[in-house]
Amino acid sequence: MKCHRCGGDNDANFLLCAHCGHKRVIDLSGGAQPTAAGPGTAPAAAPGTDATRYLCAALQLDAGLNDKALENILGEEYRAVVSSPGVDLATVLKYGLAARRRQRIRDVLIVLLALIGLGILFGEEPEWFPLVLFAGWAVMFVEAMSTHYGLLSSQLRRNAFDPANAPAPANRRAAARLAEVADQDRGNLTVFADYAPFAGYGITIDNWSFTLNVAKAVEGEDVVEFTVQELHDFIAGSVRQLGLPGVLVEDRVFVSGLDLLHELEPPVRQAILPEELAAPASHVDDTLLARLREDAECRARPYLTVRVTGWNGDLVVTMFLRFVLSPQKDLLFVEANYSLLPPVKRRYQQVDQLLRSPTPRQLGRIAVLSLVRLVPAVFEGVQRVFGILGSPLAQAVKSMRERREITQERTFNYGAAMSLREAAADNRYHRYFQQLDKEMYAKLAERRVMDTLEQFLADHNVDTSDLSERQTTILNNGVYVTGQGKLNAMSVAAGAGAIARTAQAVRNATPNSRQG
Repeated sequence: MKCHRCGGDNDANFLLCAHCGHKRVIDLSGGAQPTAAGPGTAPAAAPGTDATRYLCAALQLDAGLNDKALENILGEEYRAVVSSPGVDLATVLKYGLAARRRQRIRDVLIVLLALIGLGILFGEEPEWFPLVLFAGWAVMFVEAMSTHYGLLSSQLRRNAFDPANAPAPANRRAAARLAEVADQDRGNLTVFADYAPFAGYGITIDNWSFTLNVAKAVEGEDVVEFTVQELHDFIAGSVRQLGLPGVLVEDRVFVSGLDLLHELEPPVRQAILPEELAAPASHVDDTLLARLREDAECRARPYLTVRVTGWNGDLVVTMFLRFVLSPQKDLLFVEANYSLLPPVKRRYQQVDQLLRSPTPRQLGRIAVLSLVRLVPAVFEGVQRVFGILGSPLAQAVKSMRERREITQERTFNYGAAMSLREAAADNRYHRYFQQLDKEMYAKLAERRVMDTLEQFLADHNVDTSDLSERQTTILNNGVYVTGQGKLNAMSVAAGAGAIARTAQAVRNATPNSRQG
């Protein structure tokens, strides 16, 4: 097995390259081969997944979603771009730019025909109105046919999709911006805009935390002191050997976009925001990662992320781990959060139902839908045409406002404005086995982490009896609430033989909190 960094030969199951010493990062999320990368470095996004295809199709079928994606991702000058697990974001946006050109032509034609139709209705020749109506339907029909059978069926079907064939950007500026987006998508820094820190990774479905006394030694032994870095590396190395397809273990830093200007220490701020009048950096180096692991008070938080991508990118479960050792080296705080990216909405997956050429039934369906959507398309087209005309002025005003917020008011939020993968996600599973696999991914990663933590502490002569009790509680989904506690669970069963059943919907609600 060759090292991706230096090309040296290693054993098939190597963890560290024997030649350059860099870690091997296993990333099979999109069918890519295992690669080696430097510590804390995320590998390149894996193209070719179903999730990438479906998002490419989504921007062809949903002009509103396409406008939001291009405006809130490509159109942002100072905001960050969040990672899109299991998705080649740059390829998706290339298809979005091509779709916008086609959609704008349709909108302009529809608006012109609508104006002509209004003139005919209020004029002296209303008998020509059906002809204008037919022309409007024809525009909708031709655009729909070119979308479905000129692009979706020829380029985005399962056996035809190739990211290398994505439409080329129309100009150098768009190409340069796409390159920036691709770099940020592959980075190891997430700058979030809102309350939830794990932007881009879906909804938070669970979390737990506990504190251990690591100064208590086993009988007859002395505790061997350790650092958070040593614990982190030990657990990361063990989880990488989990053996699940689609496992990616990496370090990632999460920081609020509101804290970059005045809530970070100068060295940390300089590393994350090298230039105030530019977007945040996409990567942080290993030196900063090591520093942040030892600093429990910094608002930039490092997490060991364990991401499992299944169903060819259509289901992503991520575990975020953080370890904090008290200054006295006697207490260890362990925190875990779980996020879920559900499947892409079914309406965006209709590309898999298309044939190379339309059947009479599909032609009829597109013809009817073109007529049904004609009137809404007129109103949406008017809005988008006015948006195009006013875009230069709106962009100038926005740029002036953001520069003022950065240089004068110091209140600008650098956090990412949108996660396209989250915006296109459904609120329920499409297969029963997806729900089971989500549980399997989370439980296997959880068990490996707990066993490895116990082994690490035992190797350092720490009494792990307390950890064993907490491990039983966590692995069995137990919840212990005292005092003014509040229990919020999707399903609860009590008593002998009791069975708890949950609905298949993925609820965006307050996650369970399991604390020992």
